[in-house]
Amino acid sequence: MLIAVLCACVSLPALAVDKVKVAEAMAVQAGKAFETGDYARAADLYLNAFRTDANSAYLYGAARSQHLAGRMEQATELYQQFLTAANADPERQKRVRDYLAEIEKSKAMALAADADKALRDDPKLAATLYLDAYKRSSARVDWLFRAAVAEQQAGDLPTAQARFEEYLAKAPTEAAERSQAQARLDSIRRKLNPQTAPEPQPEVKPEPKPEPKPGPKLEVKPEPKPEPKLEVKPDVQRPPIGVEVPAVQPARWPGWTLVGTGGVLAVTGLILYLSASSANSQLQTDISATNANGLISGLTHEEATARASSINSQMGVAAGLAGAGLAAAGVGTWLLLRTPARAAVVLPQPGGAALVWRF
Repeated sequence: MLIAVLCACVSLPALAVDKVKVAEAMAVQAGKAFETGDYARAADLYLNAFRTDANSAYLYGAARSQHLAGRMEQATELYQQFLTAANADPERQKRVRDYLAEIEKSKAMALAADADKALRDDPKLAATLYLDAYKRSSARVDWLFRAAVAEQQAGDLPTAQARFEEYLAKAPTEAAERSQAQARLDSIRRKLNPQTAPEPQPEVKPEPKPEPKPGPKLEVKPEPKPEPKLEVKPDVQRPPIGVEVPAVQPARWPGWTLVGTGGVLAVTGLILYLSASSANSQLQTDISATNANGLISGLTHEEATARASSINSQMGVAAGLAGAGLAAAGVGTWLLLRTPARAAVVLPQPGGAALVWRF
């Protein structure tokens, strides 16, 4: 019997150590599943590890995995269990409270979305959903306003009145729905209490103004009538016959433009001509180079022909540019030096008038 007791005492720590190792192995596998995004499997492994070894870290891992897997009800239950777990990490407990608030906010948003859909067909259900959303997120007082509007649409005016009054008491002064809520509340009050009339305001009579005391009368002399003015018609100024109209000065910018353009073309043509002349001189030098047998050694016949053709084309272009430039410069010079035209002049004659045009 003593030997059996000793064996049992020795085996108990061994079993405890084995359970811890098994839980750690499952936690390792859960961590790998978590990193790969398999949150559902990670949650199951963390829960099994926690059931094997009641370590609060495993409980936190299971709750976080359920949250990321989209299982909000299971995540909420595990988060709340972690907050009361022994030896729980305070930093993780702080994060868990934020996660719970996040879950409540998402649930409230979902309820409000369902209420928006039900508002048209079932305003009573919409009011209930808006109130549930407001209870989960009390900062959204606009959901309280929407619940009151839904109650009003459902015909429950007393409840709508109480809801609007609650909204006005809790909503900030800058809330966008305050004026609309006040208008709806006043309308409901008039419908619920049709006999209630506004209290008559006391009539305020204006104080009589003191009459002005009569003062000394001033003698008003009649103003003398103005004497009629003689209407003087202005003389009609007519242009005298035989007076020459001043000459019209033509614009000078076309002449300067042609002179400048012509100068540029002429200079360009000259540059091209000089370049072609230099190339031609070099060609002649290359052609005159011969070897001991008297044959041209500088270049082949095809190369000489191609270079000569290119030089001739360049000289032709240079001549064309120079000619066009000189022509343009000549026309521009003529425009700058020409005498401005004179207008027509009418001269009287014994038998009538003569039209004279001067250039």
